[in-house]
Parts: sequence; structure tokens; C-alpha cells
Amino acid sequence: MNRVFIVLSMVVGAACASPPEVGHAGLVVEAPGASGTGFGDPQRAVNGVHGGGLRAQSLDVYSVPPDSYLVVSWDGRRLIDGPGADLVVFENPFDYGDTGDRFMDPAVVEVSTDGEVWTAFPFRYLAERPEEYSPRPADWSGFAGVTPVLYDDDLGPPDPFGEGAGGDRFDLADLPDGLHDAGVRFVRLSAASGWTNPDIGEAYPRAAVSDGIDIDGVVGRTLVVDDQ
Repeated sequence: MNRVFIVLSMVVGAACASPPEVGHAGLVVEAPGASGTGFGDPQRAVNGVHGGGLRAQSLDVYSVPPDSYLVVSWDGRRLIDGPGADLVVFENPFDYGDTGDRFMDPAVVEVSTDGEVWTAFPFRYLAERPEEYSPRPADWSGFAGVTPVLYDDDLGPPDPFGEGAGGDRFDLADLPDGLHDAGVRFVRLSAASGWTNPDIGEAYPRAAVSDGIDIDGVVGRTLVVDDQ
């Protein structure tokens, strides 16, 4: 009887443990330049994802000023490496015309364990004329803000990491081992145009009508309760 009780207790304890979970980054940590109203309200970046589809922009976004950035976190949880992509960033690109062109505000995605030391996911601009903006998604490798957002928290599809969800995915396995092992508490997003392209020593180009990146949401796949 004692043996049965011990085994049963172990099973119940395992079932009650908090398993890793998928979750939206729900806390704004920094949003310099935010106005607090309309598209200048950073809470729009953490109140759920409501994509507009292939040819339409979402109206539920925070427009990060071109010379600024946004930092979000999971508030007491930490993103760890799991199978496949670990992070998906939903920005606001959309297709136009019949040539396969896309309006994009490409963004650089950085992550941090402590909020002080930041590491960017690898990215590179592959356009034939790197000094000019390209509307071809394939030219913006490793950036967010490239893939239209089909996912909507209210309508589906049910998996924000599914093929039909859109958004741009990132894998912690692509980062240095130290950060890969420690996990991620913070995500920082900024316009590519605020970064220097090392291939030409100039800022990455942006579309003529670009006014900064528009963040709809950030979702992590494997989140655990933070022990710090």
C-alpha cells in the first residue's frame, strides 16, 4: 500500500507542475517616444494579435518611431529553446499590385537575459542595390516585418506558429551558446533603417512612405516560470 501511495503521489505531483507554454509578451518594458494614444500607444503591441491578412494592415498596432525602439517581456516567465522556432514577431507588412511586391518596414530583433546586454538574431540585406529599398521579401533575410500577419487571436488559426499564421519566426538555437542556455526575458524591436549595413557602411534603406515599424505582437513558444 505504501508503495502504491508513493507512486501515485509522484504522478499527481508531475501532473500539477506548470508545463512550458506558448504565450504573448504582455508587458511593455520600454517605449521611448510613445505618445500613449492611438497608434502611439505601446499597449497595442501587447494586447493580442489581430492581423489584417495578405493585403491589409492591422489597426491594432503600436507604431514605433523610426529612431526609437520597443522592449517587451513575458513578466515573470522566460523563453527557452524548444523544437523549431521559439519566437514569432507580428509586424504589419502587406502585398500590393500583381508583381509579388510587398510593403515592409523591416525590423531588427534583439533579445536579452538581463535587459542590459543585447544580442540580435542574424540578419542580412540581400538586394542587388543595397543602397535602395527593395519590395522583395527574399531580400530581407533574418528581419521581422517581412511576412504578413494572418493570425488573429479572436478568429484563429489556433497556432500562432502554424504555417497559416504569418509573422516572422526566430530560433534561439541561432544565438550564441551562453544566451541560448540562459533563456530570454526581453525582446527589443527597432527599425532596420536605424542600423548600419556593414556591407556598404550606410543605413539600411526604407520605403519612401515608411514611418516606423508597426508592432502587432510578440509570441514565445516555450515559456517557463522565471526563477529569478
